[in-house]
Amino acid sequence: MIPAERQQCIRELLDARGMVSIADMAEHLGVSRMTVRRDMQALERMGQAMLVSGGARRVGRIGFELPLAEKRDLRAAEKGAIAEKAADLARPGMAVFFDAGTTCLAVAEAIAARPDLRDSILAVTNDFTIVSHLMAHAGCRLYHTGGEVLRDNKSCIGETSAGVISRLNLDLAFVSSSSWNAEWISTPNESKIAVKHAILKATRATYLVSDSSKFGRLGFFNVVRPQEMDGIITDTGLPGPARELLLRAGINLILAEPSAAAEASTRAPTSPIEAR
Repeated sequence: MIPAERQQCIRELLDARGMVSIADMAEHLGVSRMTVRRDMQALERMGQAMLVSGGARRVGRIGFELPLAEKRDLRAAEKGAIAEKAADLARPGMAVFFDAGTTCLAVAEAIAARPDLRDSILAVTNDFTIVSHLMAHAGCRLYHTGGEVLRDNKSCIGETSAGVISRLNLDLAFVSSSSWNAEWISTPNESKIAVKHAILKATRATYLVSDSSKFGRLGFFNVVRPQEMDGIITDTGLPGPARELLLRAGINLILAEPSAAAEASTRAPTSPIEAR
């Protein structure tokens, strides 16, 4: 059996079971464990599997993104830690782009909380929630790209937004994604591609800010190789094998440690009265 046939068998079993072990796969295919490991590594490089201890698991595919209201409080501790690491990269006077999304919103909130940055940067975004926060909590110059409105996420997408961004000279940009791996940053929404490409071309230093739960997911459309970013800022929940894979691919990986207090607050139960 040639490698392509073995890898197809592994994919089929992953689809059926969600996870397979190297030992079971070696017995099923009648090959050595080393051969199976190499096949699994090849699938991981293609974004079609994710290695775990002793085997591999199925990669989750996303067909849509959750509305802003549903995403806002998900993994808040991780987003907060990522935001603080991201804010450390900003300097007074920089022109900074904030992509749409709740992690980029957390970055904007972190920057707005820093006296040396909140009034001195020039901020650009395609996200209405970020604009609203900076209007209320920062005195910086502030621009919105405009463009086609994506109502659920309160942001703008498409060629109009991309055209505005392409005419700018930006120092620093923070880009969001709900799906990424060592091969691709992807999206389920084709209209977001032009915006992200324009950000990369207009900016001296661009960083992906995305929590570790997004790693291993696939959107339908590939957007950009992670190596084209200046770095990826994620949380320490990223598994060891994933870290090794990204580092081997030459990616600048910046890990943020969520605080114990913040993690506890995001898990704290809400009483029926508080939930109203």
